[in-house]
Parts: sequence; structure tokens; C-alpha cells
Amino acid sequence: MINLNKNTEYTTKPILRLGFRPFFFVSGVIAVAAMLMWMVFYPSLILINNANPIDWHAHEMIFAYAAAVTVGFLLTASKNWTGVQTIYNKPLLALAIIWVAGRFLPFIGGEYLVYQAAVDVSFLLFSTVAIAWPIIKAKNWNNVSIVAKLALLSIAHILFYLGLLGMVSQGVYMGIYLGFYLIISLLFMMSRRLLPFFIERGLGLKTELKNSKFLDLSSLFLFLAFIIAEVFFQTIISTILAGLLFIIHSIKLVNWYHQGIWKKSLLWSIYLAYGLLTLGFGLHVASYFVNLMPNISTHSFAFGMALMTLSMMARVSLGHTGRNVFQPPKQINFMFILLTLAFVTRVLLVSIFPEYYVNLIFASQLLWILSFSWFVALYAPMYFQARVDGQFG
Repeated sequence: MINLNKNTEYTTKPILRLGFRPFFFVSGVIAVAAMLMWMVFYPSLILINNANPIDWHAHEMIFAYAAAVTVGFLLTASKNWTGVQTIYNKPLLALAIIWVAGRFLPFIGGEYLVYQAAVDVSFLLFSTVAIAWPIIKAKNWNNVSIVAKLALLSIAHILFYLGLLGMVSQGVYMGIYLGFYLIISLLFMMSRRLLPFFIERGLGLKTELKNSKFLDLSSLFLFLAFIIAEVFFQTIISTILAGLLFIIHSIKLVNWYHQGIWKKSLLWSIYLAYGLLTLGFGLHVASYFVNLMPNISTHSFAFGMALMTLSMMARVSLGHTGRNVFQPPKQINFMFILLTLAFVTRVLLVSIFPEYYVNLIFASQLLWILSFSWFVALYAPMYFQARVDGQFG
């Protein structure tokens, strides 16, 4: 095992010392840049090379933003889980460059699409290997399921491009939604591990919050069945499964609730994000019985994903730069509130006032951009500076 903290001087630039640094930074940047582009595409649905704007928008939110957050988090977490140093310096830089190279889909001509696809999908393939290596080396078998989900995410991305290349019918749809729900499954898995622990630690509780192995296993297998039914078959079975998942996750939210969370920005934001993911199941069921606006449940899931990842990035970045997670900058409340307002505008107000649909979409986009711009402005200096305690990460 490598213990870089034994060194007194480090030649590696701070931004390349641990996975969360470059990938949380580019996640914030792409969240802003991709939404700015979406604001341009959306009003007239300007066509882009290879993919229609809606597919491109979904692709970037999943395989650019969410994938980068996931990889940054897991490269950092797997080092903690195993004690084995994950990639840093030039290998980490190379992985980040591959991610950047994958962002040129709208600007690549059709004849070069296959090369763009090869570059873009290689990011998740190489990331899976980089995350799996320390887990396998340390025989940390408890986390092999996470590696498996990351491998499936790579397959979903390949499926997207096979659809785009006309090689698999419905490949674009299946790739996008399989990737989307796999990211959500990872968030549920990590939330089960971290959210009760964060609440207990953050509020100084002397008793453990209630958990149920039955609920954990039920939610795991039911969500797996939901993904298969929803992505590949789209029958009433997925609606029934969504109803069961809504009930299970609602019970979890009740079990983990404590009124003290609303005084802590890094607690209420993650708890609310879990609630938005849960609401996604409820809206999925409701849309079967009531004529709701298109993609309302999808956007509840999406904003739950966004708020969860933003909250996780905010917390992980503080802890792994040597700062106190129990005393975060007060300004982070602002970015969480802005993103919550973006959800309210895009999901709730759009449903109530459909006649103002386009204006509300624009307002939601603007709130999203402001939220992630605030994150980049606040956190980017941390990524480019050494840890405040002098350690390597």
C-alpha cells in the first residue's frame, strides 16, 4: 500500500491528488455549460449533429454530469474503503482528458461519430477498472456490487451510441433510461449507508436511526425489477413496482426523520433529495391515473439526483480537503435553495400552470445555472489548493 502522507513535499498538483478534485470541478462546470446550451436548444429545438437536442440533454446530464460525480466520489471512497491509493497525477489527468474529449458530441460530424463514441464510452470503462482495482486488491468484496453497477452503466452508454449509430433499435432510449436508473440505484445504495450516519453524527444523536433489512432488500430487488420493466417492457408492472417503491422509501424517510436536520444545510439537502427521488415513484404512479405534464416523474428523479449529488460533492469536498464538515460555509444554503426552487418551478409550478410552460422552463434553467455557478465559485479554489491539514489527498 502507498502512503503518500509520509512525504513532506508533494510534486503532484493539488487538483490531481485524488479523484474528487478534477471530477467534482468538471461536474460543476458541465452542469452550468450544458444547461446554458440547453437554454439555446430548447425554445426552437435546434438540431445538432447526430442526436436530437432532447437526447443530447439527457445524455449530458447522465453520462457527463452524473457519471463524473459518480467516478469522482468512488475514486475517493474506494481509497477509504480499502486503504489502497487510487489513481492520481498523470493517470488521473488522462482520465479527466478522456471525459473532456467526450463532450464534443454536438460538434462532431456524422462520419466521425464512431470515433467520438469510442472516446466517450472509454471514460466509464477505464473508470470502472480504476475503481475496481483497489477493491479487488484489498479483497473488499462488500463493494463489488458497486463495481458491477458501474460496469452496467458502461454498457448503458455503449447501448446509447449503438442506437445513435443505427445499430440497435431503441438503443438511444434504452441507453439513456438504463443509465438514468442505474445512477439512481447507486444514489439509493449510498444514501442507505450514509444518510442515517450523517444525521446521527451531524445532530449528535445517542441512538441509531431505525433501519430495516427487510426494507433494504425489498427496495433493492424491487428497484432492479422496476428498471427491467420500465426500460425494456414499459407495462403496468412498472407502475405497480413504482407504487411499492414509493411506500418503502417513504417509510425509510419517516424512520430517518429528525426535526434537527432543517438547521443543518448538509443534512436537509440530502434528506430532501431522497424525498424528491421518492416522489418520482409517486408521480410515476399518479401519471397512470391522471393526465400529468410529460416527464414530470422523470424530472422529479432528475432533481433528486441533482440535489443529492450537489450535497454529496459539497460534503465530500470539505472533508477531503481537511475542512470541518460540521461547520460548512454558510453560503452553501444558497445553492441548495436555488436548486430546490428550480425543482419547484420545473415540476410543481409547471403542473399547476401549464399555460406558462415555456416561461417556467426558462426560470428553472436559470435557477439551475445560478445554483451550480455558486457551487463552482465556492468550491473550485478548494480543488486547486492543497489540503488545509497538509495531507496529500
